[in-house]
Amino acid sequence: MFAGSIHKFYNSLQGVKAPNHKAQKLYRGFNGSQFNINDIIFVRNHLEKLFDCSAQQMIFQNIEIGINTTPGFYPQLFLKGLLLQKGKLFQFKYENQFAQVQLQQYYIKIYNKSEQYGMFENTLRVEIKVVKMEFIEPTGIETFADINTTTLKNAENLLLKVFDEVLYYDYTIDKKLLTNRQKQSLSNYSNPRYWLNDLQPNHRDRPKKYLQEIIVKYSENLKAEIREEIVKKCVIINRLSETPKCVIINTSYIGLNVTKNHTKKTYEKCIVTGVELYGKDIYSKYIRTSTLRYLKKHEVYKYIEVCNLLLNNSDPYHTKYENDII
Repeated sequence: MFAGSIHKFYNSLQGVKAPNHKAQKLYRGFNGSQFNINDIIFVRNHLEKLFDCSAQQMIFQNIEIGINTTPGFYPQLFLKGLLLQKGKLFQFKYENQFAQVQLQQYYIKIYNKSEQYGMFENTLRVEIKVVKMEFIEPTGIETFADINTTTLKNAENLLLKVFDEVLYYDYTIDKKLLTNRQKQSLSNYSNPRYWLNDLQPNHRDRPKKYLQEIIVKYSENLKAEIREEIVKKCVIINRLSETPKCVIINTSYIGLNVTKNHTKKTYEKCIVTGVELYGKDIYSKYIRTSTLRYLKKHEVYKYIEVCNLLLNNSDPYHTKYENDII
């Protein structure tokens, strides 16, 4: 049995330390940097050699899934507005720079990573600590061998699902634009005890929607910005190349549905990328131009992911290979 953060382990191997690290203090590692799939694979290969075993033998007993976002605002502005998760109050520690809710299958943790490590860039971490592994069964992650671009995308979706369930109050709401009735409602909505004590669980949906409408119309919508940051950072983390670069793509290109009324057929899959081979030549074993054209039109996120894999991390919309694939 061994335990610990593979992110911190990687940084220790690379000699990367926190900005506020002091040699005279006990060193507990640093995980405030970005950590991509290449780094994960590096650690996996290192552990296979260290323990003389295969990745399939490394079974996860517990796991944490987290993203270091870099929003354009000081993290405390969002943290102080956290109210509930699944009907339970957020608990705060470390001068209110750390918030969490403990549920039956997982914890959700949201905290000011930049303050923790003395980082110049605003860094807010959103994390779920899984305590019952059945919670992450939809990700397909059971052993270290299961970590790949597909399962990391599944983990992103799980993290987003949990984050979407967070009930929060946005302190950037411009009250000068509100009616007296809206102002009166907000005095309740900003109070976590109101949600927990004054409202029955089955009576919370309507005020939640009303609060969300006010946030969308009259605030900077901090939660939406963090959500976009999660998606952007997950794209960075999920890039597989020999020389990873942080390329942020427009979030509107992510998670688009297949065009309506399109009937999806079953095709053979490329033995390298695992992508279904759309096109005339049904006997092909590898991805073809026709498949790339189909993905670009109908499944943009998958198109970008495949281009990242095949074109050595080039931008799929601005590349010297553009004429070959579009």
